[in-house]
This record gives sequence, structure tokens and C-alpha cells, in this order.
Amino acid sequence: MKKPRARNLLSAFCLLASLFTIACVNSDIIGIIGEEVMLPCPCDSEMEPDQLYLYWQIKETVVDAFIKGSTPRSHQNIMYQNRTKLFVRENRTCSILLSQLSVKDENKYQCHYGRQNKQMLQVDVSLLVAANYTSPVLQAPGEQTGGRYTCTATGGFPAATIHWLLDEQPAPWNPETQQAVVNKSTGRYNVTSTLAANISQYSTLTCVVENKRLQVNLSQTLNSPHIQGDLQNHTVIPAAVLSCCVVIAVVCLGITMMRRYLGTSRKTVRHNDAVI
Repeated sequence: MKKPRARNLLSAFCLLASLFTIACVNSDIIGIIGEEVMLPCPCDSEMEPDQLYLYWQIKETVVDAFIKGSTPRSHQNIMYQNRTKLFVRENRTCSILLSQLSVKDENKYQCHYGRQNKQMLQVDVSLLVAANYTSPVLQAPGEQTGGRYTCTATGGFPAATIHWLLDEQPAPWNPETQQAVVNKSTGRYNVTSTLAANISQYSTLTCVVENKRLQVNLSQTLNSPHIQGDLQNHTVIPAAVLSCCVVIAVVCLGITMMRRYLGTSRKTVRHNDAVI
């Protein structure tokens, strides 16, 4: 018997969907790029694997399939070969494990399952992929950049938003630029923001890289250049004062000991004269 193509299989399921009741369950799953993720499809645990028809699809693209006890690979799209695993026999579940996630895996997946000539069920799962950014790098103005501060973070997904804080409050200046550049080989983003600002004495400037999908904020703080100078001056002055105090204390102690020694010596000489 000739195996049907993926297009014919999907058409057959659509026909069954019009004849029988289809239970649709929508869920959003977040997977980390480079790792693996389980896409849930809680099918009937009492269904015998040898009677089960199971297809994971993206529109007309077959991600993986399980047909009456076997896993045919002829329908599987090459993009998913050696990256999927089904657990029908082990756990009596229709869920699928997708490994080595990349940006291209972000999509809406459909799990179709049921018995032949029986009610077919469908579960929709939206896979969202994400990746953490590197720790942001905050650069202070150089001699030729005026009062422009630059914050950069790389290798994340999706595109992040950079916020600026002055003394832990939203900065009163709007960023001059905010760019998100895609790495063509990985699909990840490098984000950069430039802020023109005049930072007063004793102030701190912070850039925050917000990955909304992962709900992760990474920050970097830079002190005003005046603070470092003041701290150095404040450190040198107490050190000098302390050194002077130590010298004076040593001199005073030496003088006191010398006076005591001379006083003792005089008493001894007088005593000896009296004895003689």
C-alpha cells in the first residue's frame, strides 16, 4: 500500500475535522535556543499504540508521526530529522520532544491524534524561542564623543529594549539611537543604545537590557567621573592625617620615655652620693 503524502494526510484530517468533533487546546511554550523543549499533547492514555494515528505538523509540514505502532520517517521534514522524539509507548502520551532549538523553530505546531475512522482530536501549541543576552557593556564618553554613553548587549532573542536610569530613576534624556541588529548566521540580536547626558557629581548612570519574553533584566552601572576623583582625594587626605598623627604619637612617646629615664638616673646618682 502506497503511503500518502503529507498534503494528502492533512487534507484527510481536515475532512475528518468537518465530520467529527475536534477538541482544540491552545498553549504557549517558551524554549531556550540551543536546548530542548517538550511540546505537550495529552492524548488518551487508554488508547493502544497499535491503534493510534499521531501527526505533529506545522501547516502542511510534518514534524513527526506515529502510525499504528511505527514511526515512519518518510514524511518527516528534513529540518526535524534526528531532533524529535515521541513517547507513545513509554508514557502513553502524544507529546513531542524537540531538541537543538533555533530561531527557525518558533512556530505554531498542531498535534493530530485518534483512531482510524474514529474521532480525531487536535491540540495547538505555539512555540516561542528565546535566548539570554550577554551582560551589558556600558561605555563612558571619550574625548571625541562628548557626553555620549553607549550600552551594548549581544546574542539574545527576541530583540530587547534598553532603558536608562539616573540614580535609579528614569533618565530625563531620550536615547539618541537604539538599534537591534540580527546576526544572520544565528538569528540572534545585538542591541545598542546611545544616550547624550551630563552626569552631575555623585550621580550614577545605569543601563538596563530588558528581555520581555524571558522576563529577565540585565543591568550595568557607571559612576560619575567626579565620584572617583573625590573618592581618591578623600582617601589621600585621611591617610596623610593619620600618618602625621602616628609620627607625633611616636615622638611624644619617645620624649616621655626619655624624661622618665633621665629622672630615674638622677635619683640613682643622688642615692649613691648619700650613701657615700
